[in-house]
Amino acid sequence: MAKGLTLDCAALWAFIRKDGGWWSVLRLTSHWSPTYSLAEVEECLATLHKGGFLECQTLHRAGTVYAVTPMCLPLPGATSATSTHHADTGPTAAPTRLDAMRGAYVPPSMPAARQGALDHTNCPSLMQGKRNAYRSTAA
Repeated sequence: MAKGLTLDCAALWAFIRKDGGWWSVLRLTSHWSPTYSLAEVEECLATLHKGGFLECQTLHRAGTVYAVTPMCLPLPGATSATSTHHADTGPTAAPTRLDAMRGAYVPPSMPAARQGALDHTNCPSLMQGKRNAYRSTAA
């Protein structure tokens, strides 16, 4: 039988409220083991649900899951059921990307080089056995 609201129930409720989301009995038990047994977690969640402090849903894979929602009552002594949750602003759009497949590519300009950095372009070099002044290979 349910014992009513206890400090254990308050601790579980505060954890679910702070962490958010939907929690199954098994997930809560594995998170809180060895502090609470499966029977203690089930009893606390049933008590909190009967009191209107938790909302429950039955899912196909997870079974019955519990959460603190805006419709839930706050525990006595707590400010509000969802005071720690931020307002849901909805999904945010990804930043737009430039279309790389269309348009002309304009490479970024070369940064200003330090004085004397390009002096090597004036030195002759050997290219295929011939002396040539420096020329870029792109030309």
